[in-house]
Amino acid sequence: MFNLAGVLSIKTFKDGKLVRELGPFKNKVVTSSGYGRNLILRAMAGDTTYPIEIDSAAVGSNSTAAVDGDTNLNTVVHSGLSITNASVSNNVLTIDVFVADATLTNVTYREFGLFADGRLISRVIISPDYTKGAGEETLFAYTLTMTG
Repeated sequence: MFNLAGVLSIKTFKDGKLVRELGPFKNKVVTSSGYGRNLILRAMAGDTTYPIEIDSAAVGSNSTAAVDGDTNLNTVVHSGLSITNASVSNNVLTIDVFVADATLTNVTYREFGLFADGRLISRVIISPDYTKGAGEETLFAYTLTMTG
């Protein structure tokens, strides 16, 4: 049996300089039929109904604990955020989502999710909250490690 465990770190930049860093925050790789771990197992069995390439991210404002049955963030604020880097080294997947100041609203964020073709792969609760300020750019840095 294998285990998937992920963590998210958030880095904030202003005028090109790192001004703060939050995390790491542990994630939940969901297991609903057609989502998360279930998608991975389907692909391993040759089921190509749903792609499993992580192609976007979303952030939201709800802090309800992540559960296996999640199929989306609870309160989406921004979705369709582009993956800016994805790489694998040994059993670690690294995904970066860099969001420019103008793209991300200046509000408080409490949840983050990664998606494959619109289907939730993992959901992270951001606690303490992340509040984005004016003129700040944000890097959501996520790692997913497979063990077992």
